[in-house]
Amino acid sequence: MSSVLWHYDLEEQETLNRFEGNPAQFIADAVAQNKNVVVTCGFAPDNEPSVAAVLRFRDAGFKWIWFDGNRGAALKMFEARTKSKSRSDAEYYRRMHEFYLQMYRIENSKVVERFQPTIINPFDGNWKFKLADRLLDEIKRA
Repeated sequence: MSSVLWHYDLEEQETLNRFEGNPAQFIADAVAQNKNVVVTCGFAPDNEPSVAAVLRFRDAGFKWIWFDGNRGAALKMFEARTKSKSRSDAEYYRRMHEFYLQMYRIENSKVVERFQPTIINPFDGNWKFKLADRLLDEIKRA
C-alpha cells in the first residue's frame, strides 16, 4: 500500500452527504484508491443506524482505533475548552451535559466491548495530550 495518506472526516457535511448517499460506494471508492485511508467520525453508540455506518468500515477491512484512557483528563480538557468557547452559562451547561450524555451512551451501549477496537490512550501521565507524533507512532504499531 502507498505511503500517501488520505483523510475523510465524516463530521464535515459534504463528506457525510457523500457517505450517506451511498455508503457502500463511498467505502469502495476509498479502498480502491490504494492509499492509506483514515476515516474520522463521531457517532451515537446507542443508535443502531449510526453503529451500522461504523461497522461498514470495519467490515471493509478498516482497523478501528478508539482513543480512550484517562477520562478524568478528558473531562478536564473538554471543560476547559468548553469554558473558553461558550458564549453563555446556558451554552456551557448544554455542552457539558452533552459530554456526560455521550460518556453514558458509550458505557451503557457497551460499544467498546462489542467491537473490540485497538484502544490508544491519548493522554500522558501528566493529564496532557500526547504529542501527535507519539500518537501516530502508537497507531502505526497497533
